[in-house]
Amino acid sequence: MQRWRPVPTARIWIGFALTIISLVGAIGLLLRLSTTLTGPIEQWPINGWLFVEVVVALALLTLAVAFLYRTGAALTLRYSIDRNGLYIQWLGSHATIPLNLIDRIEQGALAISDWRAVLSSIGYYHGRVKTLDGTIIHRFTTRPLAEALVIYANGEAYAISPVDPAGFVQELEQRRRLGAIQTLTPGIEVARFLVYDFWADPVIRQLLFTTIILNLLLFGAIAAIYPNLPPQIEWRGDQIGAAAELAPRARIFFLPIAAALTALFNVIGGLIVYRHSPLAARLWQGFSPAVQLFFAIATIAVLRS
Repeated sequence: MQRWRPVPTARIWIGFALTIISLVGAIGLLLRLSTTLTGPIEQWPINGWLFVEVVVALALLTLAVAFLYRTGAALTLRYSIDRNGLYIQWLGSHATIPLNLIDRIEQGALAISDWRAVLSSIGYYHGRVKTLDGTIIHRFTTRPLAEALVIYANGEAYAISPVDPAGFVQELEQRRRLGAIQTLTPGIEVARFLVYDFWADPVIRQLLFTTIILNLLLFGAIAAIYPNLPPQIEWRGDQIGAAAELAPRARIFFLPIAAALTALFNVIGGLIVYRHSPLAARLWQGFSPAVQLFFAIATIAVLRS
């Protein structure tokens, strides 16, 4: 089996630099918050600005993880050829393209781009784009699409950027002429721990985005009005028939925290069942926005009591 490295570019180092910048920013904010949030929770200076700082710190931490993954994927990207197929490997994942399904190989292509194309080009160019004629191109390249080798096979296309593209094409054509000795199934297998299909599902992504926004709005609204709340608030065990008791106002955060934990439980459940039933995973995630609304109503009820 012949192996090829992708063309090295500065884009990999850009991804690494963004990882460091995001991580340093997140650590700096978290250290600042750790010095601010000391002592009993009743003495914490909770307000809208503190909420913004927490959200920014979590966002930077999330970006650091995403940039780290993309940098690692770029550093481990490899192309391999044998008599049966072309293989693309990166960070525990791989794509298989049977040589007998390859229709043609072209230099460069033009595709419809949007804002997501910018995000998916950090570290290396990855993800699906569509050409003007409707062809889906799967990008696994360190070079822009116009400078990449595009391999068309079975109605789809794969963009790669091996060192010495002329030598790569010559080797691939020689292998094709020899003929395959094994039938391969085309496809892209992402590392199981990533459960990429779950995160890439458009319905699930919309539901998760809605859930996060609703939960952040609930947290933010409580943080904004928190300084104006009395030190003690009335708290009922189940809001239906239970006797009210006075509790520290910080207990109001139990409601958005419970909503967030419920959403996290739903995500874990969805990750487990998605491979067997995507519909069940989507339905499971559909409960999360409703749960956020339920806890928002419960929060209003507590504040009005």
